[in-house]
Amino acid sequence: MSSIRRVKFLLIPAVLLTTVTLFYVVKFQYQLRNALSYATRPLWDTADGPAHIIPHFYTEGLKMDSHTCKLHTWNLRANSNVKVFDATLMSSELDLLELRFNELDSVVDKFFIVESNTTFTGLPKSTYFADNRQRFSRFEHKIVYKFLPGYPLSDGQDAWDVEANTRNVMTVTLREHVKDYSSDTTTLVLMSDVDEIPSAHTIALLKACDFGRSIHLQLRNFMYSFEWYLGPSSWRASVHTFGPTVQYRHSKTSDYALADSGWHCSFCFRTIAEYVAKMKGYSHSDRIGGNASLLGHDRIQDVICKGKDIFDMLPEAYDYVDMLSQMNLHSQTSGVGLPLFLLENAQAYSFLLPGGCMRES
Repeated sequence: MSSIRRVKFLLIPAVLLTTVTLFYVVKFQYQLRNALSYATRPLWDTADGPAHIIPHFYTEGLKMDSHTCKLHTWNLRANSNVKVFDATLMSSELDLLELRFNELDSVVDKFFIVESNTTFTGLPKSTYFADNRQRFSRFEHKIVYKFLPGYPLSDGQDAWDVEANTRNVMTVTLREHVKDYSSDTTTLVLMSDVDEIPSAHTIALLKACDFGRSIHLQLRNFMYSFEWYLGPSSWRASVHTFGPTVQYRHSKTSDYALADSGWHCSFCFRTIAEYVAKMKGYSHSDRIGGNASLLGHDRIQDVICKGKDIFDMLPEAYDYVDMLSQMNLHSQTSGVGLPLFLLENAQAYSFLLPGGCMRES
């Protein structure tokens, strides 16, 4: 009888421990899969971006002429009739859109915006640009705006399907405004998200030099603000010589990228509410994985000031050196080489500068 009691004494906590373990495995299965996948990524995966990085040469006062084109292994365009269209999908990033417009105004002929009243995950949202269009009145003569009515996701549909459809709408909108594909006219289309901001001198270079059919832009990758630098790992922004078969893309279209071409400021929002909306509404919203505590305002504020991952995920790194460096980011104190409009309006945009981690509630 004593041995039976001992077995029961050991069995009960074992069952409880097993039950609790299974509960947390099921509840946090996404995070566990992520941890296993990302921790082993350097062993089985390689970077999927362009393999060839073209050195980028620029300093203040450098002319965009044949000499500068030759520095980049390109020729000066024979055709000087070059138009530049900036095309982006609008979510909620009004502050970054203002930085973008001011940075690119001198080199862009038209700004194309597609906006919906739902997120990629089908949640209702404000039409941030339409509701605040007056803020951008200085650029009104250049803006082409397309409203895309949103809808809840149906069975079998996911956020990636909605995103793909939204990009198709941008393709159609661009084609409506590009009628001339002759050799006498060249139209360059910048395809990037609102938070992927090329520098004006980069676009001036590509406008002057014949880089070919398409090229990616390697951007300095920042998180939360220009305080937390992840490295030159952002490459999805691209510039295309537009033609009748060109699609609006956010994926690899060329094996070449131009180095140090601008800034990617990911999750760079003014308010905590914007972080919550982004986490719930964009294509990677499944990273929450049922863990509602990730959306806590105090927690989000804490990770912003510490430079930690907002989803408590390991970095998407392809070698362990990069993984360890991104897990232990050091606060940047330099504000050299940031967008001019940002520095000229530093007080209004202090949340994007080193030392400005506190967010509005």
